[in-house]
Amino acid sequence: MRIAIAFDGQYASAARNMLSSLARCLPPKSGVRISALMTDDSPSADVVEHAMSRGLDLEVVRLRRDLSDLPLLRYLTGATYARLFLPELVPDDVALYMDVDVVLMRDVTELFATDLGDRPLAAVRDMWRPNLLEALAGAGSGRFAPDAPYFNAGVMLCNLRQWRRESLTERALHWLASQDQVPVCLEQDALNALTHGRWIELDPRWNVFPMTDFRDIPPEAWPPRLGTEYHAYRDQERRAFVLHFIGSRKPWRHPYPDTENLRRYRHFTAPTVEDVTPNPVTSPSRPTSPTVENVTPNAVTSPSRPTSPTVPETPSLALTGRRGSATSPAAVFGYPNEHDQDQRSKRRKRPSSV
Repeated sequence: MRIAIAFDGQYASAARNMLSSLARCLPPKSGVRISALMTDDSPSADVVEHAMSRGLDLEVVRLRRDLSDLPLLRYLTGATYARLFLPELVPDDVALYMDVDVVLMRDVTELFATDLGDRPLAAVRDMWRPNLLEALAGAGSGRFAPDAPYFNAGVMLCNLRQWRRESLTERALHWLASQDQVPVCLEQDALNALTHGRWIELDPRWNVFPMTDFRDIPPEAWPPRLGTEYHAYRDQERRAFVLHFIGSRKPWRHPYPDTENLRRYRHFTAPTVEDVTPNPVTSPSRPTSPTVENVTPNAVTSPSRPTSPTVPETPSLALTGRRGSATSPAAVFGYPNEHDQDQRSKRRKRPSSV
C-alpha cells in the first residue's frame, strides 16, 4: 500500500506532525510505504529521521519540474501541484494521497478496500463548496448537473492506472491554462472539472474541516451555516477520522484560537527538530538535525508511539491574514468572495507547458 504526501520547507513541521498521527493509527506490520513528494530543495533528513523513529517506511521523491509558471493564490505554495504528478512519481496502480495539514484518528489503510473500478479517484465532498456547479461557476461549468458534488483533494484514493490511461495530469494542466481567470482552488478545480460524475464519494468523516474554530472572527466571515449548525459541525469534528486544517490559518502557526481541535493537533507535535517555518506551538529551543539531502531509510525501525506534550494554554487570537481583511472568508479558508474574484482577474497568469 502506498501513501503519498507533498510539502516544501514551509510545511516540514506539518509533515512531521501528520506522520506522527499516521504512525499512531497504523496497525503493526501494515506494509505501508510512504512517498514524500518535495517540490523544492529544502533539507529532508529531519522528516526522514522523524518517520523512521515512528516505524514508518518513508522515501523522499523530488519533483524536478519547473512549476514557476503555474498560478498560485494566497497561502498556497507550489507543493499543491505535486499530487497531479503522482502517476509519474510513484510506480503503484493505487495510492492514497493526503495533505500534510491533517491529523489522523483512524487507520487510513481501510480506504484501500474501496473498489475503484475504472473510476479515477475516491474523495470526500467538500464541506465549504459542496456543489460543482457553484464551485466552478464561470469555468465552463454549464455542462454540470445542478446537484453534482464537488470534492476536496486533501484526501484522495487515486486510481493511478486510470490517471495514466486518461492522461489526467496533462489534461489538468491544459485545463488550468485554458481558464480566463485563475481558478479559486487551482488543480483541485481542474480535477473536479475533469472527473465529474466519475469519482466515488467517501464517508465525510475521512476529511473533516475544523469549521467551529472560526467563531473568533466576525460573524459575517463565518463559514456557511456555522451560526445555525454549530453543534452539528462540532459533532462532526469530534467523530472525524481525518481532521483537515484547510485555509491560511494553521495550527502550527500563530494566530490560531485555543480550541479542542488545536489540542488534538498538538497531541502529535514533536518538539525535536527545526525547519524553515518555526512551529510556535512548541518550544522555541530545539536542536537541529544535520543537513542531508535525499535520504531514504534502509530499514523500518520498531514503532515508537508519541506521547502528548505538556503545552500551556494559548489565548484566542484575532485573525491577521497575509492577504485580505480579517473579515474575509477567503483570508481564513482560502475560498472565494467578491473581492477575491476581482483579485483573480487582476492576477491572471497563464501556465506554460510543464
